[in-house]
Amino acid sequence: MKKIPLFDLKRQHFLIKKNVLKSWEQIYDKNQFTSGDETNNFEKKFAKLCNVKYSLGIHSGTDSLIIALSAAGIKDGDEVITTPCTFSASSDCIVHVGAKPVFADVLSNTGNIDPTEIENKITSKTKAILLVHLYGVPCKMDEIIKIANDNNLLIIEDASHAHGSLYKKKPVGSFGLAGCFSLYPSKSLGALGNAGIITSNNKSFIKKSRMLANHGIKNLKTKYIHYFSGFNKLIDNLQSAALNCKLPYIQKVINRKLEIANQYNNAFEQIGLKGMYWPKYVVPSIYIYSFQTKRRKKVINIFEKNGISTGVYYPIPLHLQPSMKFLGYTKGDFPNAELFFKQTLSLPIFPELTNREINKVIFAIKQL
Repeated sequence: MKKIPLFDLKRQHFLIKKNVLKSWEQIYDKNQFTSGDETNNFEKKFAKLCNVKYSLGIHSGTDSLIIALSAAGIKDGDEVITTPCTFSASSDCIVHVGAKPVFADVLSNTGNIDPTEIENKITSKTKAILLVHLYGVPCKMDEIIKIANDNNLLIIEDASHAHGSLYKKKPVGSFGLAGCFSLYPSKSLGALGNAGIITSNNKSFIKKSRMLANHGIKNLKTKYIHYFSGFNKLIDNLQSAALNCKLPYIQKVINRKLEIANQYNNAFEQIGLKGMYWPKYVVPSIYIYSFQTKRRKKVINIFEKNGISTGVYYPIPLHLQPSMKFLGYTKGDFPNAELFFKQTLSLPIFPELTNREINKVIFAIKQL
């Protein structure tokens, strides 16, 4: 029995292989490997997707967060409030710029940061809120924006799960000073390697971000004058070309994954259980279909017996990770986050899933 995978990039990449190889051949002929027309076009198109004025292609999602925080002026001694329910990049980037991650507990239904908990964590050292739209479901932006405005805090959106997600009809990545996106291959919009992108409506911020990502260089005319110490973090033109081949299909991908998620939710509802939750005023671009179960091991076994892969995103909240031990948090500090990750379980969701495979997953859901 062939197992249904959580993701299957082979199916997606088979469909665009000819277009990608053709664009790479053109890059090869032009010798535009590190920068060029493909990157310029991708940045413009992605900015349009997020309804912002500017975007900047970066080497990875993690680098996009580091560059954004650095360009925002976050430095040694500052505090940045963030969520423990996410991948480690969201707190690693804060550490890498010399600041301190301050965790706030999450909402039990979405796993997103709880605005009330943010307010409780603000001190004189707090400079920014780094929020995460977990699994592609947008955070409560109205409440978070009010808190940020009232306390003169910057907002950095980690939208690495949420390409194209809408909060009250407005795209994520357009609410704060910066939106940061991972373009890792498994994402709803993924490169063929590591890549990321920063979005913003702030021209001076993007200008500084571009300089930081290119060794402090202003432009080609002054390419050997370094105005400050920076990094080598700009996106490669080859990855931009691959992303340009995928970008025209992004809305189709979002719609198909949402259709599949709704079918799973309907199956859970029919047996009196809850599937994945998102508020009615959002349209999520679902990266991962995740639901909560108190008997995760038994449920995993049921899906395994039916030939269906499952995953846990993520098994350990950040405040309990060995890498964050220096912050002094202990078990029980963030009960909602700990319970959410203890109970979370993910099912296959990618646009190339066949109806037969979807029905097979639904059949297994109904066995619960």
